[in-house]
Amino acid sequence: MPDAHQPTTKQDLLDLEERLTERMRDMQTEVLHAFHNWDGPTDIMLRSHEERITLLEDRLMQLERGDTIH
Repeated sequence: MPDAHQPTTKQDLLDLEERLTERMRDMQTEVLHAFHNWDGPTDIMLRSHEERITLLEDRLMQLERGDTIH
């Protein structure tokens, strides 16, 4: 790390850019992992609701046609 009283060189800036890029990638990975952990249970719940809606739609169509529901 350069002395605070020394001028910043182009290499200092390139090194800083590299470190910042790496940190941003790490943060992106953390966000993606957090989203994935949230998405799993939510996806299961949504599929369950979709299946229930499909069953209710089938029953409603049977009622509209006058079919007997078992």
